[in-house]
Amino acid sequence: MNNYLSFPRTHRIVSKSEYQSLFDQSNKVAQRYLLALFKPNQKSHARVGIIVGKRVANQAVARNQIKRIVRESFRANYERFQGLDIVIIARAQCDNLNKIQLREGIEQLWQKLAVQSQKASR
Repeated sequence: MNNYLSFPRTHRIVSKSEYQSLFDQSNKVAQRYLLALFKPNQKSHARVGIIVGKRVANQAVARNQIKRIVRESFRANYERFQGLDIVIIARAQCDNLNKIQLREGIEQLWQKLAVQSQKASR
């Protein structure tokens, strides 16, 4: 498998304590349908966690599709966020978007996140 298409476990936020530390102390960037929490980590690579609740998308198919699109976009923008832990939270009405609208929304979020992370690191 090509390396740029992989999403190894080391690039994921997995444990409850890692999520909790991001909820407790992090910076926020918002877009209409998505929210990103981020903070620096002690690693040389970025990690991402994705939360899509049942209140946002009632069907598992819709939740998984949102997660797949966010993961795909993260892999494409991975180098921009070296040394950050990021949690993406889907907001209400996110499941009503088509794939193109969701991709555009996540790209807007990545741009805001790049600017904010530069400001936060100063």
